[in-house]
Amino acid sequence: MLYVATTFLSAFLLFMVQPMMGKLLLPWFGGAPAVWTTCMLFYQVALLLGYAYAHLLGSRLAPRTQARLHVGLLLLAGAAMLVLQVRWGSPVLPDDAWKPTGLEAPVPLILLLLLLSIGLPYALLSATSPLLQRWFSLAGHGDRTYRLYAVSNIGSLLGLLSYPLVTERFLSLPAQANVWALTFIVFAVGCAACALQLQKQILPPAASAATRPTGERPDALTILCWLLLAASTSAMLLAVTNQLCQEVAPVPFLWVLPLAIYLLTFIICFDRPQWYRRRVFVPVTVLLTLLVLITAFAGVRLNIPVHVVVNSAFLFAFCMTCHGELVGLKPPSEHLTFFYLIIALGGALGGVFVGLLAPLWFTSYWEFNIMATLSWVVLAVVFARDRGSFFYQGDRWHFALLVFILTYTVLRMASALAVVQPRLPGWMLSLSAAAIAGALATMLLLWLTRRAAFPASRYWPRVLVGTVIFLAECFMVVRINATKHRTLAADRNFFGTLQVQVWPARAPVPPFVQLTHGQINHGIQYLDATLGRLPVSYYGPGSGIETAILQHPRRRITPAHPAQPLHIGVLGLGTGTMAAFARPGDQVRFYEINPVVIRYAGGPQAHFSYLHDCRGAVEIVQGDARLAMERELAGARPQRFDVLVMDAFSSDSVPVHLLTREAFRLYARHLRDEDSIIAVNISNRFLDFRDLIATTAREMGFTAMLVEVRQTSLQAQPSSWMLVTRSPAFITSPGVQKLARVWQPRRDLVWTDDFSNLLHLLR
Repeated sequence: MLYVATTFLSAFLLFMVQPMMGKLLLPWFGGAPAVWTTCMLFYQVALLLGYAYAHLLGSRLAPRTQARLHVGLLLLAGAAMLVLQVRWGSPVLPDDAWKPTGLEAPVPLILLLLLLSIGLPYALLSATSPLLQRWFSLAGHGDRTYRLYAVSNIGSLLGLLSYPLVTERFLSLPAQANVWALTFIVFAVGCAACALQLQKQILPPAASAATRPTGERPDALTILCWLLLAASTSAMLLAVTNQLCQEVAPVPFLWVLPLAIYLLTFIICFDRPQWYRRRVFVPVTVLLTLLVLITAFAGVRLNIPVHVVVNSAFLFAFCMTCHGELVGLKPPSEHLTFFYLIIALGGALGGVFVGLLAPLWFTSYWEFNIMATLSWVVLAVVFARDRGSFFYQGDRWHFALLVFILTYTVLRMASALAVVQPRLPGWMLSLSAAAIAGALATMLLLWLTRRAAFPASRYWPRVLVGTVIFLAECFMVVRINATKHRTLAADRNFFGTLQVQVWPARAPVPPFVQLTHGQINHGIQYLDATLGRLPVSYYGPGSGIETAILQHPRRRITPAHPAQPLHIGVLGLGTGTMAAFARPGDQVRFYEINPVVIRYAGGPQAHFSYLHDCRGAVEIVQGDARLAMERELAGARPQRFDVLVMDAFSSDSVPVHLLTREAFRLYARHLRDEDSIIAVNISNRFLDFRDLIATTAREMGFTAMLVEVRQTSLQAQPSSWMLVTRSPAFITSPGVQKLARVWQPRRDLVWTDDFSNLLHLLR
């Protein structure tokens, strides 16, 4: 029982600290989804080091020496947390002195912060599960050691799920860190008790050898399969997480969900290996692979729940298949630390590929499609090396699935070539019609061949897997080439993927250049000499930001009050369209964290000319807007903005840290006077921010007004803006009354730095 409790507690702590540290670092680096990917890279490498340490202890040192060394390092970790408590005021959370200025390379800084704050405790927690399993085996329980691995994964899963459901809701970050450190001390005491018990219960060498299962050392191909299966699931976990966070929001729930699914499959496969059946999971994974590729290709045409459900279902089936095959290849317990070490190495390699190499090699998130292709190649190798697999026995269900996929593919290609599609009212109906027709054709063929032997041929499963690999590769090639012909520039870095595309004239629309972040338009500029100087898209005629600028009390000309210059602050540069509103004497101060965006909008070879053509003065502050504004206040440099614009969405991902109560209080301290306006672009496909902004504004004594543009024109596209102000002159202005309406929140909804919930905002 002591081993079970200590193993459970170590895993619980291991996975509770992950979202906690990610939540701390997220606002420090602009809310970029890559924060979590980088954190996961650190966790996987630290896990590898912990498993390597456990393997070396288990294979090179006597049990008593192992126990003493491990307990000594736990004491050292406790002492290190005490030192950090004195220096930082927290046992694991870095203090404000470590906040980035915006000029540092994010990935090395994040890795350094994690190393200094939780590096040693995390590595020791990682080592605990395989090490205690080794001790458990030495004490004569070799037949039950793999059950401890399932206990470890259950602790991990509960640690993850407890964070968004309990920990985040009821504890501030400093309180979370203190509770975690105190629980670590309890764990260390339990580990020391296990070490003491080991020295009392360890079997004599002869008895110990008698109780250990015997078995040959795994061959090189088996070890390679361990490595590749673990790398495939690790890389796919991060690729799916990237997909979700890039298009929705980098929040703990969307970090925890894929990781929880990943761990759940580990628990099932290691604790109940009989639950994995190739005949069930391989066909299901085939179907879900094609469905998730279609979903990713559809992108913005599908809403958030569809993306979350399809990606989650695919990840579960995929990990069940890979982990089920992994468990089928597991060695006797005498090699378990080596087995776990190879699994951890594979996990680290998957993390390095997605977290470090993919941003350097690719200009978009191609790793998802690449892994969907390569992972099936790995599975094909695993099936081929097993003479008892369906590759050598055949299965009618694999034949049926192959027929369905081929029929569906032919029908979809015909639809894409306009043979069927013009008669259908929508893309979804075309998709469904092809699936229904494919299913009917498959059932008909199965009925016609019900007495024939060839549907059960061993070749059909091989063709099926080969077809999946081929189709996954086709999806990858199509996605890569979809916009290649009109792309002027494409870059990917820590903060996301950016493309500059030129679109030819299509009457009545003249040619224009567009900036996209992910799949979302982040601004356009017409190549026409006149239209090219005008604010367009979300900033066009009738938009909320145009209303805020033109109807501002300092802008309106009366005999008693001539027009005065405006100081405009903008969170998010985009194409620099806001500069088009400036008049001589105005100042426009942009805050932008992504150096690629700065290069596209204002560099020597800029693709957009709004900044160059601006009639006022332009400043660009590189770095996270909130951190930069905090530093300005700390240096007694409030900016005294007349209009402060919040338009810092990445793709369609929500910058949560810029929409909290604390963020709006910061904005208020940077305003000039009661006539100042905070303008928030809340245009979003899936989320409704109106009540959130209005409730926060009411708390601060402001009035929130909604301005919506519903019609598309040459200069404007549908947009929604919230204007937050205390100015009676602005609120009662006839021009404002014509375009805007005061928004009274239908429910109280406030985000804080400690807690935010996207589910309340779903449309």
